Amino acid sequence: MDRLRASRQSLEQAVRGQGLVPVLGPEVLWVELEGAPGQPAVAAPFYALVAEELLRVFGLDPAATDLRDPTAGWSLHQAVARVLLDQPRSSIERLRRSVATIVADLTPRVRAAPLLERMAALTQLELFVSLTPDDLLLRALRRIRGEALVRSSAYAPSSDSGNVCDVPAPLPGGARVFHPLGQFSAGVRAAIHDEDALEYLFRFQQEAALRAPVLLETLRRRDLLLLGCRLPDWLGLGLIRMANEVRLSAQDKKMEFFAADAQPGDLADFLARFNPNATVFPWTASEFVGEIETIVAAIGPQAPAAIAGTATSAAAARAADSAGGATVFVSYASEDREAATRLCNTLLTLGFADVWLDQRQLRAGDDWSQRIDEAIERCTYFMPVLSRQADGRREGVFWEEWRKAMVRAMRIHDAFLLPVGIDAQPPDRAGYRRIFGGFGSELRALHLLHAPSGVFSSAAQEDLRQRAATAQGPSHG
Repeated sequence: MDRLRASRQSLEQAVRGQGLVPVLGPEVLWVELEGAPGQPAVAAPFYALVAEELLRVFGLDPAATDLRDPTAGWSLHQAVARVLLDQPRSSIERLRRSVATIVADLTPRVRAAPLLERMAALTQLELFVSLTPDDLLLRALRRIRGEALVRSSAYAPSSDSGNVCDVPAPLPGGARVFHPLGQFSAGVRAAIHDEDALEYLFRFQQEAALRAPVLLETLRRRDLLLLGCRLPDWLGLGLIRMANEVRLSAQDKKMEFFAADAQPGDLADFLARFNPNATVFPWTASEFVGEIETIVAAIGPQAPAAIAGTATSAAAARAADSAGGATVFVSYASEDREAATRLCNTLLTLGFADVWLDQRQLRAGDDWSQRIDEAIERCTYFMPVLSRQADGRREGVFWEEWRKAMVRAMRIHDAFLLPVGIDAQPPDRAGYRRIFGGFGSELRALHLLHAPSGVFSSAAQEDLRQRAATAQGPSHG
């Protein structure tokens, strides 16, 4: 119970920081299919309907296989395997076209899965990974968040490794969907059986650094939530390992969350033995989404997300100064950009008048060094982001920013430097060789805030909220 309670708290942190990525499998796609005139709609798994129709197309009896048994694996893969066993000379490409046609025909006739509608309403969920090639999730997101705010991309093996299939930049309040196993509605080929899925995953792992670098980096820095992913063990393990930079048994890695609608078996046993940060919660997919809804309800209204694109100008920052509003300069190594963006989003919700972040405040044509110098001289607080990534950098612009901030700190009587550690473990004064060496040794004597992956603890948030409320803007001269 203690571990589940701690994991639930970690889940809450990930939701608050928009750091949770749902990975959705076919079992979440329970839909209602329109019945004949005068007949009620039929509730069924979408891919059971697809699989049954595929068997009919190839002259096989769907009743001979229980395609609606949720413990039997992906029903589409079962149906394709049965066709190939019965008709070994069948063309895989003909099968693929048949599946694409059936998916396209069925999609307009079904109501989107209720679980997808609920997840679409949770704007704290910004990036989704869909393991199915349909657009049911896209339809639900576009209905609730708006057509213009939802974008998708899909992977399929290609002879041209330069054929980019990366996720686009996030939009405030929007959503991004990535299909690693293909997407029929986008005109991309899709995996339709187990060997297909293995090939897609294997090739994607080889090509992702070139074809989807933003997605790969994002997956490796956020937490995964697997819902409805009753995958073959080899596929599930491959997907999880691909989304991690370090081996699964490493202690200093991110957390993943797994819903317990996957039946206990080799995959769950493997994770229990080798992944200390994985938790199989005792919830169904619907109950898991209910937990996230409870967390979101407790958070309350959010400040505008996605700082990039909502930048304030230097003139606006000076206006905040003159009005006495507290401002923060967040300085970080480029490897920590995602966590730094989360920090900034939270700082704005805590009452700071402006947050300075290079990716949103620098514009084409700006005198780069002058703008940074001006911002460091005008901010109320300077927040260096401490991490193993930063400590490993021998050279970086952030070192110069920190040095200039420490020079200014010597002229300020009250607190000015607010260092924050973003690694999983609290910042250890003995653990950062470069950060606490040389001119950085001054940081050792300061109170070090902790915000794993960019998510502040409640105590740190309260401390910062009070600073935002009581601090005066900088005076110059």
